[in-house]
Amino acid sequence: MSQVKGATIGMFDGVHLGHQYLISQLMEHCDEPVAVTFDNHPLWVLGDLREPQLLLTPQEKADALRSMGVTPVMLRFDDSLRSLTARQFIDRLKNDYGIDRLVLGFNNRIGSDRCDASADKSLSQATGVDIIRASELPGELKVNSSAIRELIKSGDVAAASRLLGKAYTIHGNVGHGKQLGRQLGFPTANLVPDNTDKLLPLNGVYAADAITADGHTYRAVVNIGSRPTVDNPDAPVTIEAHLDGFNGDLYDKSLTLRFLARLRSEQRFPDLKALRAAINRDLQQARGIG
Repeated sequence: MSQVKGATIGMFDGVHLGHQYLISQLMEHCDEPVAVTFDNHPLWVLGDLREPQLLLTPQEKADALRSMGVTPVMLRFDDSLRSLTARQFIDRLKNDYGIDRLVLGFNNRIGSDRCDASADKSLSQATGVDIIRASELPGELKVNSSAIRELIKSGDVAAASRLLGKAYTIHGNVGHGKQLGRQLGFPTANLVPDNTDKLLPLNGVYAADAITADGHTYRAVVNIGSRPTVDNPDAPVTIEAHLDGFNGDLYDKSLTLRFLARLRSEQRFPDLKALRAAINRDLQQARGIG
C-alpha cells in the first residue's frame, strides 16, 4: 500500500491545545504528516500592521511541530499567495509538496474565495486531493490564539499556559545592563528577545523557570517594564531575570524564560531598601510555586 502524505493548514500560532488536537487527527489519517503554515501573520499583510504579535517565533513554531512528529512547511504569506483560490492553493500543495490528503480544521476557510466545508467535495473532485474535516476540540474549553494573546497581554500567564498546554516562553540572549540588580544583592540577567515580533506579557513581576544555555533550570523572578524606582518611567521596557541560586556569567549566552505566574504589578518604591525587600518577598513567593 502506498504511503499517504497528508497536510493540515493554519497559522498555528502557539501550537495550542486546539492545534494539538487537530494535528493528532492529521496523524490518524496519513503516514507522512505535514503542517502548512506561515512565517509571518496573514493579518500583517491584510491589515498592513505588525499586529497581532506572535505567540511563537517561526523557529519556535517549527520546533514545536517537529516535536509532535509533523514536518513544517513554512510559507511566506504575501499578495501572491493571498490571491490564490482554494483550488489553486490545493493544486500548489499537491504539485509542489506531493500532498494527497488535507485534514482541515472544522471551521477553516481556505483560499481567496474563503471556501468552507460545503466546498470540500467539489474541491476534492477537482484537485484529486482527499479532504477531511477534523472535529472540534471536545469539552467546554474554547481555545484560540486570540484568547491566549489577550490573557498574556493582561498578565495572566498561568491561564494562557493552560490553553497552550505548556508554559509561555520568551527566548533570547543576555545583554549588558546597568548592573543595578547586583547592587541590590539580586543580580539579574537582561534578556534581549531574539524576535521583536514576539508578544511580551504585561509589565509586572513574574515567577518563571529560567533555562540556561547549558540546560540547567533555575527558579527566577522576572521584571518586565521600565524599573520605575531606578529609571525614568518612560525608559524602554526591559526584561530582567534574577535566577535563584545561580552563580556565573550569562552575558551573551542564550536564556529561555518559562512564565509560571504573575506576582504583582510593577511599582515605584520610595527607596532601594524598600525595593530590595519587595524583591525578596517576590523570590520567596516564586519559590513556593509548584
